[in-house]
Amino acid sequence: MVALIKRMRNLRELLWVRIGPGALLLPKEVTKLGLEFSKNKVGGHMGPRKFWREMLPRIKFHNPTIPVEIRRHNTPTGPALLHIYTSTSSDPTPAASDISVSDTTASTPPSSTPNPRDTQVPTTATPAHTVDIKSADELDILAQLVSRTGATEIKATPEEAAEMAEIKEFNVRREKDRVEVREKLAKERREEELLRLARGEVSAAA
Repeated sequence: MVALIKRMRNLRELLWVRIGPGALLLPKEVTKLGLEFSKNKVGGHMGPRKFWREMLPRIKFHNPTIPVEIRRHNTPTGPALLHIYTSTSSDPTPAASDISVSDTTASTPPSSTPNPRDTQVPTTATPAHTVDIKSADELDILAQLVSRTGATEIKATPEEAAEMAEIKEFNVRREKDRVEVREKLAKERREEELLRLARGEVSAAA
């Protein structure tokens, strides 16, 4: 049973990154992605944070050669932006293929060559698209990315769909087992309590 639970957990983690929102192929023209938002959840930055945590890993998994740069600042009233660089963007130095994360503060000086929108991130490149994602939820941000790049959504294969069904069935079975175990333990505790009361009554009568 332990081995089965471990297998299901590993399978679930693998499927989580392979399929779902954000599982898409970016066209070859896309050379880099940038995401800028506040560390604070308030001020319209919840959606960008969820996009970063839940969807960006899938995007990166399916597009490992496209660098992703994350910039987080400390200002809730600051910008939340999605930058999309293409082969026509003036980005002379491709970044590493990993997701790079850096923190900026509200005191970050403005760039001498700013992005098309107000931003706290200095840059020497000009993205092909800069999208204001403040107050947008994560699905809206994904839709904006797909719309501007023409990315292709990756559907689950029949094998993956079968694996998802297997995980769902396993979770239902496991929850049923948990309920049965809880009910059994509760019943045993009640019986033990009744037995203790009965023993007390017998002792008191004696």
